[in-house]
Amino acid sequence: MADFRASVIITEPVDVVFAYFANMSYAPEYMSNVEETEKLTDGPVGVGTKYRELRKVRGKKATAEIEYLAYEKNVAIKRRSNSNGLLVDYDYRFAEIQEGTQVEFEGKVHVKGLMMRLTKRVLVNIIKTEDGDHVQRAKELLESEESSLKINREY
Repeated sequence: MADFRASVIITEPVDVVFAYFANMSYAPEYMSNVEETEKLTDGPVGVGTKYRELRKVRGKKATAEIEYLAYEKNVAIKRRSNSNGLLVDYDYRFAEIQEGTQVEFEGKVHVKGLMMRLTKRVLVNIIKTEDGDHVQRAKELLESEESSLKINREY
């Protein structure tokens, strides 16, 4: 069961929307706390691709390793963020519809150990506050005039 979710319709073709979400180098544009990303693996994005992400969490810098767990072009992406043992899955589904692209997002926080289980609700609230609006933000950026023109559609 998801800890937080979002759904938007973006008035762009599915290949443009998918490419935007698939390429983590765009994450600092639509995820306000992400400052930079670095691809750690060679080759095209797919299952097993890894990125390093630098973000501000409650005013402090934190890094996470992002790994792609699922990748089906123009259909689905699932990536897992690992930051000091805190695992968060970001699961995206894409569907081409008459208005453009339907994006369904679910976030799931995984915790281990008694202390993390006891504080899971607090952790979920922090992550939801930081990342809960990123799909809406991506919609706004993709529907702006200049954004869709710079997307590399090869992802």
